Amino acid sequence: MEKMRRGGAWALGIGMFLLYFAALLAIVHVVGTDAGLYHRLQMEAGILPEAGISEEELISLDGSLADYLAGDSSALDASPFNERERTHMADCYDLFVLLRRVLLICGALAAALLLLAGIRFGCRNYARGALFGALAFLGAILLLGLWGAIDFDSLFTAFHHLLFTNDLWLLDPRTDLLIRICPQSMFMNMALRIALSELGFIALVNLICRAAPALLRRNK
Repeated sequence: MEKMRRGGAWALGIGMFLLYFAALLAIVHVVGTDAGLYHRLQMEAGILPEAGISEEELISLDGSLADYLAGDSSALDASPFNERERTHMADCYDLFVLLRRVLLICGALAAALLLLAGIRFGCRNYARGALFGALAFLGAILLLGLWGAIDFDSLFTAFHHLLFTNDLWLLDPRTDLLIRICPQSMFMNMALRIALSELGFIALVNLICRAAPALLRRNK
C-alpha cells in the first residue's frame, strides 16, 4: 500500500511538472507570436530613430515576424531582412515548430499521468502532487531567474548557444535591421511577462487542487 501511495505521489508530481512545463511552452508561444506586444515594447525602448524605418513599416514587419513564428513560412518573403537575418529567422522558425511539438507531447503525457493518478488514488491527492510539481519546477526556474537578474547578458548568450548551432544570432546593428528593431530590453520584458504568467498559472492550479476536494465533499 505504501509503495502504491508513493507511486501515486510520483505520478502526480511528474504529471504536474509536465503540466507546468507545457503551460510555460504555451505562454512562450503566445508571447513570442504577439505582434502587438512587440510594437508596444519597441515603442517603450524608443527604437524608431535607430531603426531606419517608419512606425507603419515597423507595425507591418512585426506582424510578419509574428505570423512567421506562428507557422506561416512565407510571411517574411517580402521583408527587408538580409540573407543572414533570414537564415537566423529560419532557425527561430524551426525552434517554434519544435516548441509546438514538445508542447503537445508534454500536454498529452501530463493529462495521461494526472488522469491515471486520479483514477487510482483519487483527486484528494492532487493538492500534494500540485505542490510537489510546483516546488520542483519553481526550483529550476528560480535558478534561471537568479542568473538572469545577476547577469542577463550571460544568460541570454548561454540560451542562444544552447538553442542554435551557429552564430547567426550575433547580428550587427550597422547592417542588420532585425537587431535594431528587437532591443535587449524587449526580450527582458518578454521574459518577465512569461515568468509572471507562469507563476500565475502555477498558483491557480494549486488553488484549484486545494479547493476541489472540499467542493466535491460539499456537493455530495
